[in-house]
Amino acid sequence: MAETQARPLRVVPSGKIYRQIFDAEVQLVNTLEKTKQNVKPVELKTALIPLVHEGRTSMGESLLTNRQIEWIESMPNDYKTENPVLYKKAKEEQIAAATEPVSVVAAREVRGLADYVEAEKTGSDIIERIAESRRLRHEAAVEDLHQDMTVIANDLEPKIADAGSELINKLQENDKEIDKMLARIAQDDDLRDYSLHELNELWNLIGSQSVSRRQWIVELDDTLDGFETQRLQRIQDVLKSYAKNMEKIAFLMPPDVQRLISKEAQVINQTILNNRRAYADLNTRLMKTDVERDKNHHRVWETRVADWKQLNTDVAVDKFTLFMQSEDVKNPCRIGFLLDELKAEQKIFNSKRLDLLQALREMKPPGSTKTAVYEWNKQLATANQQLEQLHIKYLGKLHKEYERVCQDCLDQVDKYREELLEAGVCTEEKVQEVIEEHCLPQVGNQQRIFENTLETIDKSLEQLADKHSEQLRSLFKFSQGAAHLWDVHEIGLAKKERDLQERLEDCRHEHDNQNQDMEANLDIIMDRLRQESSEETLKDRLQKALLMLDKIKTSYEQFHKDQMRIVKDYPDMVKEELRGYDVAVCTFFEVDRLHPTERQQLIEQELNEEAKSRGKKHLKKKTHRSATPAGELTAPPDSRVSSSRSVTGSISQAKMKWKKAFPKRSYPGDSAISQSPVPMAVKEVLSTNAGTTFYVLTVAGEHGISEEDSGKDQDGGGATFLTESDAAEREAVAAYTENVLIPEELFKELRKIMRLEFLNHLEMWSVEAVERANSVVAAKNEELNSELDLRLHLHGPRSKRAELDIHHVRAAELVLHQERVSRHSKGINGALNDVKSRFAEMQHEHNRLAEKFRDEIDALEEVFVNASKSATLVALSHQVSTKVETHMDVIRVSLRQFRQYLDDTLQMLRESNARFIKSFKLFSDGGNFSPEEIDSYKKKLEKLAIKIDSAEGFVMADLEGMEARRLEQALDIANKFEDRFKHHLFDLTFIEKLTRWLTNTQVKIKSEVAESNAQAQALMHHLNVLERRVDACEKPNLDKEQITPTQLLDSLKLVFQAFDDRSKYINCLRHPTFLIDSPAKKSGLPSQSAKVAFTGEEKPPTQQTGQGSTALTTTVTLTTLKAAKPQIEDSAVSLIKNILTSQKMKVKLSGEGDTLADAPHTPGVIRPPGTQSTIQTEEAKARGLGRGGLQVKSLADKDRMKPARKGMGQGVESGNPRRSASGVQRNKHSHLKFDPKYYVFGDRPERETHFLAQIRRILQDALEGLLMTADLYYRQKGLRPPTRPQAIHETFELCADVVVAKLQSYFIQAEEYHNQCLQEFREQLERLEIYNGRVPPLVIREILDKHLKISETSLYKVSEGFKKNMGRWDKERSEHKILLRPTLGHPHNRNQLESLCENEDTRRKDYINGVEANTQNLKDSAKSLGSDFVQELASTSERLLLMFDSLLTVDEVEVGRVDPKRLKTSALIRRKKAGLPLEDNEYVPLIKRGSRQWAGIPTDQLNEEKQRPVKPQLTAAVTTGKTTLAHQALVDARDDVFKDYLTAFDKNLADIDCQQEEQLTAEKRWSESWQRSVKKVKDLY
Repeated sequence: MAETQARPLRVVPSGKIYRQIFDAEVQLVNTLEKTKQNVKPVELKTALIPLVHEGRTSMGESLLTNRQIEWIESMPNDYKTENPVLYKKAKEEQIAAATEPVSVVAAREVRGLADYVEAEKTGSDIIERIAESRRLRHEAAVEDLHQDMTVIANDLEPKIADAGSELINKLQENDKEIDKMLARIAQDDDLRDYSLHELNELWNLIGSQSVSRRQWIVELDDTLDGFETQRLQRIQDVLKSYAKNMEKIAFLMPPDVQRLISKEAQVINQTILNNRRAYADLNTRLMKTDVERDKNHHRVWETRVADWKQLNTDVAVDKFTLFMQSEDVKNPCRIGFLLDELKAEQKIFNSKRLDLLQALREMKPPGSTKTAVYEWNKQLATANQQLEQLHIKYLGKLHKEYERVCQDCLDQVDKYREELLEAGVCTEEKVQEVIEEHCLPQVGNQQRIFENTLETIDKSLEQLADKHSEQLRSLFKFSQGAAHLWDVHEIGLAKKERDLQERLEDCRHEHDNQNQDMEANLDIIMDRLRQESSEETLKDRLQKALLMLDKIKTSYEQFHKDQMRIVKDYPDMVKEELRGYDVAVCTFFEVDRLHPTERQQLIEQELNEEAKSRGKKHLKKKTHRSATPAGELTAPPDSRVSSSRSVTGSISQAKMKWKKAFPKRSYPGDSAISQSPVPMAVKEVLSTNAGTTFYVLTVAGEHGISEEDSGKDQDGGGATFLTESDAAEREAVAAYTENVLIPEELFKELRKIMRLEFLNHLEMWSVEAVERANSVVAAKNEELNSELDLRLHLHGPRSKRAELDIHHVRAAELVLHQERVSRHSKGINGALNDVKSRFAEMQHEHNRLAEKFRDEIDALEEVFVNASKSATLVALSHQVSTKVETHMDVIRVSLRQFRQYLDDTLQMLRESNARFIKSFKLFSDGGNFSPEEIDSYKKKLEKLAIKIDSAEGFVMADLEGMEARRLEQALDIANKFEDRFKHHLFDLTFIEKLTRWLTNTQVKIKSEVAESNAQAQALMHHLNVLERRVDACEKPNLDKEQITPTQLLDSLKLVFQAFDDRSKYINCLRHPTFLIDSPAKKSGLPSQSAKVAFTGEEKPPTQQTGQGSTALTTTVTLTTLKAAKPQIEDSAVSLIKNILTSQKMKVKLSGEGDTLADAPHTPGVIRPPGTQSTIQTEEAKARGLGRGGLQVKSLADKDRMKPARKGMGQGVESGNPRRSASGVQRNKHSHLKFDPKYYVFGDRPERETHFLAQIRRILQDALEGLLMTADLYYRQKGLRPPTRPQAIHETFELCADVVVAKLQSYFIQAEEYHNQCLQEFREQLERLEIYNGRVPPLVIREILDKHLKISETSLYKVSEGFKKNMGRWDKERSEHKILLRPTLGHPHNRNQLESLCENEDTRRKDYINGVEANTQNLKDSAKSLGSDFVQELASTSERLLLMFDSLLTVDEVEVGRVDPKRLKTSALIRRKKAGLPLEDNEYVPLIKRGSRQWAGIPTDQLNEEKQRPVKPQLTAAVTTGKTTLAHQALVDARDDVFKDYLTAFDKNLADIDCQQEEQLTAEKRWSESWQRSVKKVKDLY
């Protein structure tokens, strides 16, 4: 490049042709420029209709212009008026001249130049004068260069000396300041006032001085380095400037100039390096000295910090000791409040419990049941539980309160601990040691005092609760016993009622048994009446039935009398139960109706009577015992003597009963009987409401009303309670237990009230129970009377029904039986006559069908002679068999129908006869026949059955053997016909097998082509969708798809994968060695697939030369990228037409059309497909053909071929010349079945899955199948000539050659189709790359928009808080402005004025600080957001570059065979004249390909402009293996977006600075105005 710039100028001699051309060209250019300047641009009007906008001024005016109106109103051919036609023509000429191409104008002007140009001068000495001038200027430039170097050195030396002196002065002043700082903490008194933070700040201050010192040293180094850099930069500028000047002077050649400058630069570089080495040594020595000074200062500071920690530790321990001795810790005030609340709630719950106890006053029958007592006890237990929960609750609160106090102590410990830690007085281990030694022992002592107090309260409440629980349990048992008395009494009354019901049921059961016997006898009489077979016996049976009905009526009346007698005994049973209840109540409550002395006398009297009655008989004892209760029941209840006697009589029974209920209780009677030495005495006399007197005895039970026992329990419980604590504790406990005590007298009073209530109820219940029993008796009597009336009412009409419903009905049945038997006999005789006539008609029909079958078989002989298809002969054979079967089916159906008819008819007659016999049912079986009637009728029906059997034997004798005779006749006719068309069928089957093989091969190839077309259409669909989505993202609209660039980018993976699959399928990759090795390849096996970008397919070496072939296609046309290409030009369509045309040409057996031997001359024409063959194994073989291989024959074919091969092999050995040169017998290759020349597609099946491999595999399978079929045919045919010589070759070799040629034509077409697919795929790849290149700018632009929006939102949030402060400051400023009144200038208001001025100064400082802080926050936020943007932009770009690196490009795909472009004749002539090739088949890539390294983006440019480095720091570079449009578009879009964001960033910073300046300027103006206002106010006075 330097040589090009410094090339010496050559002056063309005057008068030469070059100068003439140059001058002419200059003149032409000047003329052209003048012409362009004179031409005015003409704006073309569009053909659209303009919109008319009318304003108020133009409203109502005409649409025509003034010129148009003038022309309309003028006269015709007026020369003064402008003619619009001429004007239009002039304008059109002007527009045509303006739109004429420049090249045309230039060519026209060149053609107008003169042919000869004359020179102005004949010679010149310009060269010598230029050389001399260059030498002089070069020497002056070298002298100026040295002078500039000297000026640079003189400018920089004084600056270096001044920088060193300034550093020495700064270091000396800083040493004095550090000594003053350390003198502040020299004394202990001064040290105690400091905090650790202040000490650290002191050291930080000292350290900051060190930082400043080092910064000064660094600044000195930077300054010196800057001076050297400045020196270097100035020298570089000087050298560059003089180098350019010298090159422009051109005295020396450019290389000589460069060597001169290099020598000067080498000397200067050595000097600069020596200077930099001296600067570095100076910086090192200064830094080392400063570090040693820092170590000494830090050692002094650490010693004073240790002294400060010990002083503060002692102060903290003394403060905690004073806290533990305070009243809040010793006696917390909240404890007293909790005890008061406990007492108040104890009163509430205890009142509820007392209310429940008072409820026992109303406990009396019938409400005093066990359920009620249990419910009462449950409520009482709930109340006790609630009270206990209350105590637990408040004990928990007390415990929590004590815990709170202890926790406060621990919090105080933590407080002092945190203070020591926060102040930095102690470390964690030292603080723990101080707390364990001085603080925790004091907290533990106070906690033990609290625990002892809680334990005392808990024990006292628990003892009181146990005492009350025992008392309430005793009261519950007493109430439970009383309730048990009433429950037992109610159960006894229920038992008496059940006894009454059982006696009534027993009586009813006995009556029902008797009545059932009489009803059974009546039913027997009625059954006999129903079954009689004569009128006389019917009348006798009727009289016996009427007598039995009268007897049943009498039994109903006797049953009613017995029921009434049982009901009258029910009141006596109730009275007996009442006496037992009376004894039980008196025994439980320890009372008696008699005085103890009277009771003793009655007992002795009873014992004496018992002793006297022991000698009497058992019957008298029983009578006496049963009479005694009856006498007692009659005694009046008011008599005290009679009542006591009744009680005495049943006392022993009651005692036994209640001993079982209360085994632990003692009774007065027992003590009297056991002759207890302690005499019984009356303690109290009770009187009920009815006036009855009861005596209360002195003996009481465990839970009775004994004052001694209760007093004993009370004394014992009190003693236990008092001995558990001393007097002081007793007084403390009484404070919180006195509200839950239950008086002892309350329990005794409740027992007495319950006793009196039960005795009062006993008196009233005795009268009420007897009245209820009498009412029950009256209701039962009424019920029994109603029952009797109902029975008699239902029994009345039974005699009349017996006569009408039974007697008269039986007489009518006897007449109907005789008529029914006569009708049945007539019907059977008529049916037998019909069977005989039907058999004669069937024989005549069979003879007619046999003649018709013979005629049909004879008519089929003409068909097989003219048959052209094996299917026709097979169908003919099937037709014969079918006709035989049809004929025999008709015979069989006829015979079967007749047999069915005969069997059905005779079976129907037999079944009818049998059913008629079975219909004669006796009365015992549910019928209405008597045994005598059945015997007479059976004899008549048996004669009819014998007649049916004789008719059946006559017909069956003729039917036997009829079917066999007819079948033998039909088979004889059919076998004679089938022997005449055997060889025709064999030859036609072979022809159709070959045709079917070829047809199946075409279908498989078409399937592969259809799959290939489907893939191509899928790719086209992906491209169209991608184009539509890219357009939707670039130009969004509501009518387009709503999609974001990110979603569009995500959808590219699916598109890439589809293109990669397509490349594998058509096997078109150019460099398979670059693919990633597959697992199969690593293991040593042939590689099946590898990966390039997403996935690819590795081509085996055997297939690398077959990339330019085509393939067959189906009717599915392939959509290409050429929009103007008609459908008929598609190769797939033409290929389909060729195949379809070949299928329409049929093989004619009569000699018309082409034969198989003509196939090589007419490629693409094959035999027509035939119908299905009769050999099912061949059909299965044809259906089983697939891509995986070919199954030549089934097991049945193998078995059938073994004997054929054996025979054919012998025939060849015996001398068949046509089989000696081909076939299996002479194959020298043991692994091949046929001659190797036939294996044109390879002898092994393809293993790969791409298109051509699939086609090759299909053709291999077809070739194998066709050869096997031909070989099998020629073996089985033998030496006989074919029946169709015009369609079948004479030898196997001729047939095999025709088959191979046909399959080769298929493969050639497949290769051609493959090449077209490859060209289409290349066009799709180019289109994909173009569309893909439009995606990255959208994604990158989306990132920019997102971050700009985030930046705007973040800056708004940051400034929002500042705006609130601004409002507050403006409000304060307004207030200050209002408060500044003229009166403040008076001397008396001087303090107010100064205060107002101070407030205003404070506001102004806050305002300025707030503005500066807000500005800094906004800048920091903008920088942080910029860093996030750069990071995301770099990561996204790197990810996209790597993703696009996996894109398959057109350069990675093989070119294939490209048809030459057809050019016009003129273009070809121009190419020939220019010496260019006439064909242009070279591919020009869309972009320069190859691996490339993409530079990163700057990371330190998003900063203030002053802080940006000269050489920016870039993100990591990304190296890609490819270069596509997408890569270049991504990098360009990234750089543009970064520049846009940098512009927006600079604008934001500028706005922030501008805003700060405006705010500070406004505040400055306000401050100046405030000062002037204050001064004016002061000047008023």
